[in-house]
Amino acid sequence: MVPLRWQEMLSNPVAGPSRSGRLAYVHIPFCANHCLFCGFYRNAYTLLAAGEYVDLVIRDIEREAEYAAATSEEITAIYLGGGTPSALTAAELSRLLLTLRRHLPVAADCEITVEGRIIHFDDEKVVACLEAGANRFSIGVQSFDTEVRRRQGRRASREDAIAFLEGLKRHDGAAIVIDLMYGLPGQTLEVWQRDLATAAAIAPDGIDLYGLNLIPGTPLFSAIQAGKFATAPGLADLGRYYRIGSDFLNERSWRQVSNNHWARTSLERNRYNRMIKEAADCLAYGSGAGGSLGNLSFGLAGDLPMFSKAVLAGQKPIGILASSDSLRHLRDLIIGSLEMGRLDLLALDRAAGQALSLDLRPLLEQWSSAGLLTVSETAIDLTVAGRFWYANLITAFHDIIEARLLPDSAAA
Repeated sequence: MVPLRWQEMLSNPVAGPSRSGRLAYVHIPFCANHCLFCGFYRNAYTLLAAGEYVDLVIRDIEREAEYAAATSEEITAIYLGGGTPSALTAAELSRLLLTLRRHLPVAADCEITVEGRIIHFDDEKVVACLEAGANRFSIGVQSFDTEVRRRQGRRASREDAIAFLEGLKRHDGAAIVIDLMYGLPGQTLEVWQRDLATAAAIAPDGIDLYGLNLIPGTPLFSAIQAGKFATAPGLADLGRYYRIGSDFLNERSWRQVSNNHWARTSLERNRYNRMIKEAADCLAYGSGAGGSLGNLSFGLAGDLPMFSKAVLAGQKPIGILASSDSLRHLRDLIIGSLEMGRLDLLALDRAAGQALSLDLRPLLEQWSSAGLLTVSETAIDLTVAGRFWYANLITAFHDIIEARLLPDSAAA
């Protein structure tokens, strides 16, 4: 049974060498409303439901902290994501953060991120987060254009968004990161360029650029299917938006720290986002959260009643538990490296135990001719176009290593 297997794993320190510390993720599955583009919406926020949920998450953290596997390695980055963590009350945010710091081996320089939206994220909540140890705020602006925002269910206007971010900057002690999205309905190239200029003028510590992922089942997908919105931009169009954003930030000397993240100051470390792509171990708490320990990856029950029942019974609310295969180390190396824009081919060969890069050479040369990367004898470096298409490149890499190193699985 999954609970028994989980308990056995928790009772022993996780095997394997430490790479760069461990992560912890807390999922808050509540939102004030369902933004049209979002595929992560699960539950409408109510004060009672959120309060009961925080109690359950704290109970799970405290119980798990009694086991060796949860405390055998320092936590170097914590992320409160969602959903909308800033929908919680100031007291609830404080309790969660203090519980994590009290019961887990949190490093002195741990990056502690709270994800939030402009609406309902008032000064009381910001101060509560800071006093409880938060040192990074990731704010989902998406667009500053009032019309674009309101079409997607965002209530705050352009002026509201700017005022909020300028107010947030007045609080010392935390990196401020603005998330922008490109490809939204009504977001012309002119609007996108204005979004970039507005974000840069606010001078946050970091800016993230994400392309619209039109997910079946979201309100936006349904609205486009029904003809209420124009057809969403294709990948080629999204690539143009990405290049404009990348060029804009690079020309202004922002430091690109990964494919989608740029830093203006040293406060923006982007540690959690980088390490999760490198497959660092990640403790996970909250309904719908996912994590990994050693060779096990897991997802917690996304159904709130199932989550509650398990926690109240003293069990980890495991929904999915899976073991990785023998190629995980190669996949992790490829994903983590391409996320940073560079893959060391010699390191790839060492990890594979053979000259795998020779098998890849024809494909790499083809991608080089297509303008996706530059290739040398020892490494590949992604171009701007390659950074936009990196998920497709990763898939191709995975197909090749599985065919080369797992021939039986590929044939099946």
